[in-house]
Amino acid sequence: MAAGTLLLGLALAALAGRGARAGMGACYDGAGRPQRCLPEFENAAFGRRAEASHTCGRPPEDFCPHVGAPAAGAQCQRCDAADPERHHNASYLTDFHSHDDSTWWQSPSMAFGVQYPTSVNITLRLGKAYEITYVRLKFHTSRPESFAIYKRSRAGGPWEPYQYYSASCQKTYGRPEGQYLRPGEDERVAFCTSEFSDISPLSGGNVAFSTLEGRPSAYNFEESPVLQEWVTSTELLISLDRLNTFGDDIFKDPRVLQSYYYAVSDFSVGGRCKCHGHASACGPDAAGRLVCLCQHNTTGTDCERCRPFFQDRPWARGTAEAANECLPCNCSGHSEECTFDRELFRSTGHGGRCLRCRDHTAGPHCERCQENFYRWDRRTPCQPCDCHPAGSLRLQCDDAGTCVCKPTVTGWKCDRCLPGFHSLSEGGCRPCTCNPAGSLGTCDPRSGRCPCKENVEGNLCDRCRPGTFNLQPHNPAGCSSCFCYGHSKVCAAAAGFREHHILSDFRQGAEGWQVGSMGGPEHPARWRPGGLPLNLGDEEELAAPGQMFLMEVRLTSAQRGLSPPASWVETCSCPKGYTGQFCESCAPGYKRETPLGGPYANCVPCTCNQHGTCDPNTGICLCGHHTEGPSCERCLPGFYGNPFTGRADDCQPCPCPGQSACTTIPESREVVCTHCPPGQRGRRCETCDDGFFGDPLGLSGAPQPCQQCQCSGNIDPNTVGNCDPLSGHCLRCLHNTTGAHCEHCQDGYYGSALAPRPADKCMPCSCNPGGSVSEQRPCDPVTGQCSCLPHVTGRDCGLCSPGFYDLQPGRGCQSCKCHPLGSQEDQCHPKTGQCPCRPGVEGQACDRCQLGFFGFSVKGCRACRCSPLGAASAQCHENSTCVCRPGFVGYKCDRCQDNFFLTASGTHCQECPSCYSLVKEEVAKLKARLTLMEGWLQGSDCGITWGPLDILQGEAPRGDVYQGHHLVQGAREAFLEQVTGLEGAVKAAREQLRALSRKARCAQARAGKTCIQLADLEAALESSEEEILHAATILASLVIPQEGLGQPTNWSHLAAEARVLARSHRATATKIKATAQRALLASNTSYVLLWSLLEGKVALEAQQELEDRYQAVQEAQKELGAAVAEALPEAERVLAAVQQVVTDTALRPASLPVPVALPQAARAGDLDPRLQALEKTVASRERVVTEAARALQATARAALHKAEPLTQLHQEARAALTRASSSVHAATVTVVGARTLLADLEGMKLRFPLPEDQAALMRKAGLVQDRILADARKKTKQAERMLGNAASVSSSARKKGREAELLAKDSAKLAKALLREGKQEYRRAGRLSSQTQATLRQASRQALALGARGRELEEAEQVGAGLSKVERQIRESRLSLEKDIEALTELLDRLGSLDTHQTPAQALNETQRALERLRLQLGPPGALQGKLRLLEQESEQQELQIQSFESNLAEIRADKQNLEAILHSLPESCANQQ
Repeated sequence: MAAGTLLLGLALAALAGRGARAGMGACYDGAGRPQRCLPEFENAAFGRRAEASHTCGRPPEDFCPHVGAPAAGAQCQRCDAADPERHHNASYLTDFHSHDDSTWWQSPSMAFGVQYPTSVNITLRLGKAYEITYVRLKFHTSRPESFAIYKRSRAGGPWEPYQYYSASCQKTYGRPEGQYLRPGEDERVAFCTSEFSDISPLSGGNVAFSTLEGRPSAYNFEESPVLQEWVTSTELLISLDRLNTFGDDIFKDPRVLQSYYYAVSDFSVGGRCKCHGHASACGPDAAGRLVCLCQHNTTGTDCERCRPFFQDRPWARGTAEAANECLPCNCSGHSEECTFDRELFRSTGHGGRCLRCRDHTAGPHCERCQENFYRWDRRTPCQPCDCHPAGSLRLQCDDAGTCVCKPTVTGWKCDRCLPGFHSLSEGGCRPCTCNPAGSLGTCDPRSGRCPCKENVEGNLCDRCRPGTFNLQPHNPAGCSSCFCYGHSKVCAAAAGFREHHILSDFRQGAEGWQVGSMGGPEHPARWRPGGLPLNLGDEEELAAPGQMFLMEVRLTSAQRGLSPPASWVETCSCPKGYTGQFCESCAPGYKRETPLGGPYANCVPCTCNQHGTCDPNTGICLCGHHTEGPSCERCLPGFYGNPFTGRADDCQPCPCPGQSACTTIPESREVVCTHCPPGQRGRRCETCDDGFFGDPLGLSGAPQPCQQCQCSGNIDPNTVGNCDPLSGHCLRCLHNTTGAHCEHCQDGYYGSALAPRPADKCMPCSCNPGGSVSEQRPCDPVTGQCSCLPHVTGRDCGLCSPGFYDLQPGRGCQSCKCHPLGSQEDQCHPKTGQCPCRPGVEGQACDRCQLGFFGFSVKGCRACRCSPLGAASAQCHENSTCVCRPGFVGYKCDRCQDNFFLTASGTHCQECPSCYSLVKEEVAKLKARLTLMEGWLQGSDCGITWGPLDILQGEAPRGDVYQGHHLVQGAREAFLEQVTGLEGAVKAAREQLRALSRKARCAQARAGKTCIQLADLEAALESSEEEILHAATILASLVIPQEGLGQPTNWSHLAAEARVLARSHRATATKIKATAQRALLASNTSYVLLWSLLEGKVALEAQQELEDRYQAVQEAQKELGAAVAEALPEAERVLAAVQQVVTDTALRPASLPVPVALPQAARAGDLDPRLQALEKTVASRERVVTEAARALQATARAALHKAEPLTQLHQEARAALTRASSSVHAATVTVVGARTLLADLEGMKLRFPLPEDQAALMRKAGLVQDRILADARKKTKQAERMLGNAASVSSSARKKGREAELLAKDSAKLAKALLREGKQEYRRAGRLSSQTQATLRQASRQALALGARGRELEEAEQVGAGLSKVERQIRESRLSLEKDIEALTELLDRLGSLDTHQTPAQALNETQRALERLRLQLGPPGALQGKLRLLEQESEQQELQIQSFESNLAEIRADKQNLEAILHSLPESCANQQ
């Protein structure tokens, strides 16, 4: 196998190097054209020194190699690293390997701890990158159980896994075994295989690893950079991780441990020196390192790049189709350096971009002058343009060297401004923009600086100097000086002022002019007709030399406004302590240094002891911090302290309520309150006055203000100490009141303690001693309600609660016990206890029907309506049947019995002539003998003598008497025991119901709907218990004959009729069994309904939840109602037939001679086992079907996950399961429909008949014989399908079914009561009743409908039985699929490890054949599909059987017609033949 793998790797290597054989050693052909060249393929490991992490011999040790001979023992040798003859160092790994003189490297043995997890590493450094084709290891010992190969793609790079070999891939390396790659997946992944991990051979085992094996792109190696990188390696590492042992190492025997070690005789690495197809050989460089001898203008250790000046196209690996030689760059002779430009190559096809072009050239190929240079023609060198960078539009000039100037610049090189411009810059030359208001002329042409006026500055003379403002052209200085009352030198023009002109000519007087001196008051100027004299005096402002008069004044001033603006009005920026537009005011916290000193006076800080600010003109303080005074030198009233310290908390609030005034005692510095609030007193107002309560200072807890005591007006205000001074609790309550605020009445009193008048306050309880619990127990203090005895109500406990009556001292009232079904409500007369009864109901508790009524229910009792002519009394039985007079029959005694006819007077029934009686008696005798024969046929054994042969062979008896009465006696005892057990179960259910009623507190007044429903259920259980007791009484009184003489019969005359009658008995048993099944289902359903009714309704607050759940039940029973309505007509007909059949069958043992009935009784002994099996089958059928369906779904889902290729088959199985579930659902609906049938089985109160009734009942046998025979054949076939192999014992089941009927009737009554309760809750009783009456009239036309239901039930049972088979088949299919998957895995493993002793072609052929077999198993038609088809075939067979049954039914109908013909042949004198 190793050789095969190695051959495969060499084949892939040959594919990688195809096309290179002609020029393998030459990089250029004979014509000088480049071609791919490759170094020779070599063993890259040969001669290179490998390094091993562990080598034996240090210290010397013995090793015992395993030998292949079975009888040969281990021959131990010695390894010594110091001995040249006995060392096994790593140099032997890569030396010349000879089979004759084998050398090997060897690790220490297991005795020195060499075993997993300790690894032994062998490292091989190749010196440079190699393209590895294979790695081969030849082991001198057995191959390791687990080892791995790692590689480095570049020097110093990380170790990458190459290949794993292990028999435990997942456990050792965490890798799956036998991994396969699909096209498109990452191929740089290491596989793990167990191919070379076996312990055999013990020596000389090879391991060959092909780097390209299993890689989808191996056959397109030249186009796969991923695989090219995958095969590249500079170093290899062999990690030996786990030894292969025989398992004897666990005993730690030193000699055994010395026999396990690693030993490798040869380490080979096949590959080529990696040169990318651009070198034919590798050799050492100047530094002695191994490099490629590159051609094709490439360079690098691996020829991985182009030479510096050969960058005209991108470097590429040399292939067989193209050598991809590197081409030189074109630099026009101006450069010897270039680089590859991919965008340039994409656009022009030449990617060599020249670098560092000389002689001021530029361009990808140095083909033009560089930017900002020019030349006259291509033969002259490039010259600089020298364009001025600021004055030219661009630095590039034309071919003549002329620059393109900006609009305001001129010159050949654009280096000077045009006239009228200045400051050449990037934007060109700028025009002179000197401000005419602030400048004295034009700007400097170079710097652009303007000559400014005295108070103006800036390059453009456009701003005032500091301390000035309002730049104006007419101002020689340019700007005016700031005024600001001498307090600031920073000002600006104020906004919001306009010019205002003032003109005075003084012709009419001084015109409002004032004269004043510095610091003195102003006074009107003196006026003379010539004007105002200017020589006013030395200290006056208008002083002037000489005698001068002011005759006219023209002034320009300013006032508030917008236009024209007065720009000479200033606004000052004031220093600290000043404010105002002209700094004319002191800032807050400052005052005039001279009080009332005017705006020229300086501002100084206020002196207010740091408690506020002062008036800026007068210096008077405006105090804060709770201080007052001119300098804030004292505290405000309500505060105390020393304000001179200058802190904000100098004055503290007085510790008095409401911060009232206080004072400090000088000696003790104690603070004493001087003005306490009303209601408080004390040095700190810490206590409350009398009539008040609280804790104003919190001396006893949280502070509480003093409040006036609140005693609800129930105290004497003139009394001292009415309330507690701390809590406020009233201590002297009046008017029979009590409480913290006298707000409650005392015990034994009730009323409102807060009433305004004393007469309306608390009054005595006055509880009724007969209805209250005790006179000492107080009443409710607010309402006066006394504590009443159970079921007693009224404020003074003088009345009975609704539903109770007869108030008695010490006992209370007793329950009305109105029957939940017979009474209209649960209340009765409070004195007499009489309940309101429903129609037809009587009794104090309305618990019984009136005379002439029956059917006690929630609707009352129904009238018997017995025929006055034929009934012996107006009272009927519970099943509505009346007690008939002789000769009358029918439920209402409204018709004559068989062999009787109504007389002409219409007053009584007269018997027919005796001729028909004789025939009828003979027929009865024959039937009795047939019954005896059927019993012996059912119970006889072929190996013994048949008992009643004497009866069948002749008319004369032989004296044999059948002794089987003890079997009937045992059956009766068994019936009594089961009836007694049922009675106990009903009693236990009633006890549980009473416990639930107590938990729901139904004994209290105003019982809710839950309690009413519980009472109804209890009444239903009580009725069931009575029925059971009645059945037990009748069964105990049954007279069983003890012995008798046999009558002779004739076998030849009765054989044919015996066969028909046997079928009749089987049909009767089938009907009885169906009745038992329906009864059991009804019982289970009743239990479920009862439990669901009681489970969540113990508490009264769950009443709403109960109604919601009833609503859900109503919705869930909609389909049930439809099924009941459809099946009920036919069910009624079958019910009547079953009643008639069972009645006739029960009458025969008493009406016939005693020995004939004894064989029937003999079969009762075999009834118990069969009935128990029947009950178990019926009880568990639906559960088994449900569990089988659920298990089938789970199994199908599991099979789907494990068998994805079989999805289609799985869907078909799901479809089959859906059909089966539908059939099961239909069967369930049919079975549940029988529950309603059982609910209406009021007439099914069948008991063993009394002796006086047997003669009359026997006469009815002939009339129903034909109908029994027809129905028996049909029902027998149905019973065989339902019971399977139970047909042979159906006769025994018939008798056991009688007991089931007794149990069914009791359960049916309980179910009926529950269902009627549900119908009453959801208002469905009327609708269902009308449907029942309508469908009963159509019973004869609905016979086929019930037959269809029966067949659906049978099919459902068959499907239920087949579900287990389907599940078992799916499980078998899953196991088969798992086996197929294992077979497929085994085939894949065989493909990965071809046998060395078998050719690959043979192995592949075997694999192909195995895959074909597997495909045939998995592909259609598969095993699952075949099994599904088998199920479908079985279904078809069942349909054929049904058709066969129908044909048999047709034959039975034909027999019926023959019997009818015989019946019509009887004498015509008999009137009643129907």
